[in-house]
Amino acid sequence: MNRTRWGFDWGEFILGILFIVAAYGLFRSPKIGLTGLAIIFAVMALLSGLTTIAGYRKLHEVTGIRANFALVFGILDILIAVVFFFDMNSAIVTLGYLFALWFIFDSIERLVVGSHLRSFGGGFFWVSMVLDVLTLIIGIMLFVNPVVAALSLNTLIAVFFAVFGVNAIWIAIARSRQ
Repeated sequence: MNRTRWGFDWGEFILGILFIVAAYGLFRSPKIGLTGLAIIFAVMALLSGLTTIAGYRKLHEVTGIRANFALVFGILDILIAVVFFFDMNSAIVTLGYLFALWFIFDSIERLVVGSHLRSFGGGFFWVSMVLDVLTLIIGIMLFVNPVVAALSLNTLIAVFFAVFGVNAIWIAIARSRQ
């Protein structure tokens, strides 16, 4: 595999900041309506998918065929966002499951392609893996227990957004250290 010079990943960094801001907003205003939550989710899923697709070429240079997983999950992120944008009623009804699937997809994608972070230093790799496993567990919790998820959706989503945001910033910094 080629050693690609990443440089500071501004797209990943900005995505991380946006996720942290969204998490703060959800913690600060827990009574946000389901429609508002669905719109926030749609925007974040769209941005996540676009960022993943935008980084595909560099990721492919470093991880080879495994980058195709990232591409597929980036497309799935965008498709989930489209469902939320254009069929808001269905989005609200299936909110718990769609959030869970999105969390699971993104966590798996990062676990599959995260090996490229080893070249930036072992600490960057392991912190990212721990954060990805944490977000995967949150996604599974949402999917397996939708009633509990529905009752605590704001908090679980805010925690996911915060962890995912920190991880995105972590990856952006890691990529600048090569």
